Amino acid sequence: AAERAEGAAYAESAFALTERSVTIETIGTFVPVTDEQLEDEAGAAAYLNGRLIFGVRQRLDGQILTGDGSTPNILGINNKPSIGTQAKGADSVPDAVYKGIVKSRVTGRAMPNAVVMHPNDWQGIRLLTTTDGVYIWGSPSEAGPARIWGLPVVETDAQTENTAVVGDFANFSLLVIRRGVEVQTTNSHDTYFTTGKQAVRAGLRCATVWTRAAAFVAVSGI
Repeated sequence: AAERAEGAAYAESAFALTERSVTIETIGTFVPVTDEQLEDEAGAAAYLNGRLIFGVRQRLDGQILTGDGSTPNILGINNKPSIGTQAKGADSVPDAVYKGIVKSRVTGRAMPNAVVMHPNDWQGIRLLTTTDGVYIWGSPSEAGPARIWGLPVVETDAQTENTAVVGDFANFSLLVIRRGVEVQTTNSHDTYFTTGKQAVRAGLRCATVWTRAAAFVAVSGI
């Protein structure tokens, strides 16, 4: 893109694209249940469906962050090659996070929009006080802002402890869902038909795509 005078031609863009492939992986689980349990216990089917879906989504949460990319794992951002790094060193945690934000903006030419942290790491920031004991992130009587340097903080125990990830998730990441969470029930598994059991299974097929590694920065040692 370039400026143009009135009546002049627009600058032409050229894109050099390289074909890449990402393997769609499956995340799933199942639970055995007897025919009698499903028939006699009101809400049993709904309970099992909900728990299995919850378990699949929790596993997906972890894979998006720490999956190693080796089949059947998807590639999590912590293991994406060539993402930026920022060591805490002698800095305070907020200072180290801000330096990570700057790296994402300058080196990655991105606009970071989230900081992912383990709850134990966010706890240290939430409990920061001034020298006279005033809580910097708000009074204990209030929820307090789950934000740092203006960016929302995503707390999840799936994130590697002592490392935060700063990045532009909105523009340079993509979660490809080939098939959403699907729940199926069958009695054809093993000897389930003759023993009066059913298998309730939940699973999804997905992959992660990280289109610009430099847009993400791992802040270590926090």
